[in-house]
Amino acid sequence: MPHFPKKSNRSIQPTNSARVEAARQLEQNDDRKAFVGLSRIDHDGDPGRERQVRDLVAGVTRWQRYLDFLIDSFYKTKGGNLEKSLRTVLRIGLYELLFTETPDHAAIHEAVEAAKEHVRMGASGLTNGLLRSVVRQRDHLPKPSDENLATRLGIEHSHPDWMVARWLEDFGELDTVRLLVHNNERPTYGIHIVSREDEVMQVLAEAGVDVQPSEFIPGFWRLKSVQPLLRGGYLKDGSVRVQDEAAAMVVRTVAPSPTDRVLDMCAAPGGKALLLAMSMDGKGEIVASDVHKRRLNLLRSSAMDQGLENITIDARDGTNPPPAWIGAFDKVLLDAPCTGFGVLSKKADMRWNRKESDFEELTLLQRTLLDSAARCVRPGGVLVYSTCTIDVEENHAQISQFLFRNSCFVLEELPPDIPASLRNDDGYFESLPFNTGMDGAFAARLRRTSDPCEPISAPVET
Repeated sequence: MPHFPKKSNRSIQPTNSARVEAARQLEQNDDRKAFVGLSRIDHDGDPGRERQVRDLVAGVTRWQRYLDFLIDSFYKTKGGNLEKSLRTVLRIGLYELLFTETPDHAAIHEAVEAAKEHVRMGASGLTNGLLRSVVRQRDHLPKPSDENLATRLGIEHSHPDWMVARWLEDFGELDTVRLLVHNNERPTYGIHIVSREDEVMQVLAEAGVDVQPSEFIPGFWRLKSVQPLLRGGYLKDGSVRVQDEAAAMVVRTVAPSPTDRVLDMCAAPGGKALLLAMSMDGKGEIVASDVHKRRLNLLRSSAMDQGLENITIDARDGTNPPPAWIGAFDKVLLDAPCTGFGVLSKKADMRWNRKESDFEELTLLQRTLLDSAARCVRPGGVLVYSTCTIDVEENHAQISQFLFRNSCFVLEELPPDIPASLRNDDGYFESLPFNTGMDGAFAARLRRTSDPCEPISAPVET
């Protein structure tokens, strides 16, 4: 049996349009391969309905494979294949029955009504019958019989087999299950309150949002909903930033001083660059670069809003640094593109959109960027490689291979303000989300020791 997360303490109210809209949104996301977190939901400003649709879309997306397993188990004797729209409605109905506090009769009624509107009138009977069968057998639901552990866990916890297999190899069964459970829980968000803290806290308290302070970093907090901050304009005006503590730990790993010249090579959308600038008291210089010019616009406007004048925006491809960058920076941060395995609880559909074949392209890009970033570090300077993944191939293996290729860099001990609980045995910063409650993340601090620096590999051709 899967580990069912604690049910939502709010029921999905019997508003049929929310189910129909959720069904439409789920199918649009599937067709467009859009991230759930970027889906636009328009409810004429009704926060309750927004919350309903958001919970249904994210929850059904997370549990899609397990929900399909149940649907197929209960429907298989009837023969034929379910049409896509009917399967979507059944997923929503099952999600409400198993993972929310919606009463059984209300969940079934609303699913039946949604089937009439979203599918066709004739779909209501099958919807009603299948969901009632699930309720009758709730204490004895079907279990996957596959002997392959990755497949069984993949069905029970709704993840792709290949992903589970990688984690079993890296972490073993116990921690893999803990990770799978974590990924299916409603996410906890990190925020950094830059200003107006008393006012922000009052708004959150009035909205009934529980806020817990970070145990690691002052000014950072954990909470389950940022919607009151969105509606209040606090994110737009820069008073609050959605930023996990793990990102702050990466900045601490860089440990910039006010006199440093720092390169943030893959800076967009800019959260770490802003935190670097603040930690330098607005002094020194940060060159924030990214291949995606439009994504840097948010950083530019945020820096202006916060009066941070020590950030220079330079949109370019990091795999081919200009001559002026070579050996020119005291600190270089490469927050590399990665699989994002550390943030799967927040990006519900990433598990379905990632493919195992992505690794070859991603790891080659990471290697290319890492070698390019190394060329930009001055003698005696520091290079920090970081990701938001927990994958060994993207993290530990990349650093080991880099040090083998580049003899003038050595692994350096992390700064003292990185807690011992966040340091792994190899000397890296590592956040495993099922242990820390933060985003999954990794960072290694490397020191350039010689000049000239030979051999630094030429960038790998892509």
